[in-house]
Amino acid sequence: MRHLPRFLSGLALMLTLPLSGCLDTGPDVVCVDVERVLSQSKAAQQANEHLGKVQGILQNGLAAYQEELKKSPEEKRQQELRQGLALLQRQMALEQAAARDVVSKHMLAQIDAWRADKGDVAVIARQNVLSAPASMDITAEIISRMDAGSVQFAELPRVSIRTQADKPEEAAPAENKAPAAKKNEKK
Repeated sequence: MRHLPRFLSGLALMLTLPLSGCLDTGPDVVCVDVERVLSQSKAAQQANEHLGKVQGILQNGLAAYQEELKKSPEEKRQQELRQGLALLQRQMALEQAAARDVVSKHMLAQIDAWRADKGDVAVIARQNVLSAPASMDITAEIISRMDAGSVQFAELPRVSIRTQADKPEEAAPAENKAPAAKKNEKK
């Protein structure tokens, strides 16, 4: 009698083992190292090149703006320079976000294409996995697919220099005087 509970639990275990292969365990799960994709793919390198060009344009714009501000009084110059620098920094942040978005969308499109080829597979970011075997990581495949395609970034920005003196409120009176001068010439 002492062996009966042990025998029954062993029998139950033996009966469930053949059924465990029949259970649906759900979709396969793989992961992608997003940070690696965003730094090592050809699209990421193109984004860095694009951002280098953007930074050069913004730096040239800042230099031209500083040159234009030399005509202003010192106090006004410092204030306008701070405002101009803040504006250029915001523009650079926008350009960085846009470039990252282009690369991210390209990555997601390639992941979707990979999934379409593989069927019922869940893809998660490697950064969200505590531990996984290397066989679950498809980062190299995704980078390879991304490198086979191409991406298009936004046009390079244009920098226009406007000082406080160039504002429309101050330019409007000058425009009103010009037609009056022409009237006097006609008489």
